[in-house]
Amino acid sequence: MTVAAARTGPCLEDTWSAGPSFRLVLPRDKRDRLAERAARLSRRRSCSVAGCQAEGMPVLLVDAELEAVLCPVHQLVLLDGSPVVGEPMLATAAW
Repeated sequence: MTVAAARTGPCLEDTWSAGPSFRLVLPRDKRDRLAERAARLSRRRSCSVAGCQAEGMPVLLVDAELEAVLCPVHQLVLLDGSPVVGEPMLATAAW
C-alpha cells in the first residue's frame, strides 16, 4: 500500500489547486447580508454608465455592501454610473 492510499483525509497536496489558499472570514451578520444580496443579483446587467450598452457582471462591494457592475469598458462602476474608487474586495453570486 502506498502512502497516498493510506491517507484517510485530504491534505494540502490533495487540495492546493482545488480552490483558493485562504478563506475570507466575515462577521456572521455581514456574511448573511452579503449572501442575501448575492442571491438577488441578476445574472446579467448592462453597464450603468450613460450610453454604454456593454454587458457587465453584477458584483457586490464587500466593505460597503453595495451593488456595482464590472464593465469591460468602464471597469467597476456603481449603479448610478459613477466609478468605484480604490481596489475594493468584490463578491458575486455562485450561479
